[in-house]
Amino acid sequence: MNETHGVLLAGGQSRRFGSPKAFATYKGKEFWEYSIQALESSTESQTIISHPSLIEKFKKQTNIKVLNDDPIVQGKGPLAGIYTAMKDEKAEWFVFLSCDIPLITDKVVSTLLTYRSEGAKIIIPKMNGKLHPLIGIYHYSIQSVVENQLLNNELKMMSLFEKVPVYYVSEHQLKVDSKIFSNINSPNDYVEILNNDKIAESD
Repeated sequence: MNETHGVLLAGGQSRRFGSPKAFATYKGKEFWEYSIQALESSTESQTIISHPSLIEKFKKQTNIKVLNDDPIVQGKGPLAGIYTAMKDEKAEWFVFLSCDIPLITDKVVSTLLTYRSEGAKIIIPKMNGKLHPLIGIYHYSIQSVVENQLLNNELKMMSLFEKVPVYYVSEHQLKVDSKIFSNINSPNDYVEILNNDKIAESD
C-alpha cells in the first residue's frame, strides 16, 4: 500500500466555463498539468478522475491512469470522484486537487501533508474563512462514510466534514498568497487570471 496517492478531479461538466476547464491554457500549459505537477512532486502515485467525454483526450496526453466515476455513483460530483479513487487504489492518504487551480504549487500540498499527525481524517485549507475541500488530504478510512452519503444522495462536502474529524489549515500556517487557491469557474475568471494572475476575491 502506498502512503500517499494523488488524484486529479476533472469530472465536472464546466457548464459555467463553457468548455472543459481542464484543457484551458495558462502560461503555456493546460490547467490540469499544474495540478498533476503538484501531485507528482508530493505523492507516490497518481490517478485522473475524468468526465467520460474527456477520457480519451487525457489518455492521449499522459500515461497516468485515467478513470471514469464508478457506475454506481456516476455524476454525483466531487464525492463520487473521491469514492472512485479510494475504491480503485490502495493508499493510506489521498491527495485530491481539482483541475481548475492553475496557481497551485507542490509547496501547498507538501505543507498540508505535514498536518497528518493532528489526528484528523481530512486536512484542508481555510483561507480567509473560505474552505477549499478540493485541495485536500483525505484518509482512506472515510471511504465508507463517503459511500453512505452517495447512496443517500447526500452530496455536499460540508456534510462529510460534519461526520469525520477535519483539520483546517489557516493562511498563517500555509504561509502562501491566498490567490494560489483561486479556482476558475467562469469566462470572467479566466480573463482575470490571464490579465492579473488572480481572480476576484468574491468568486
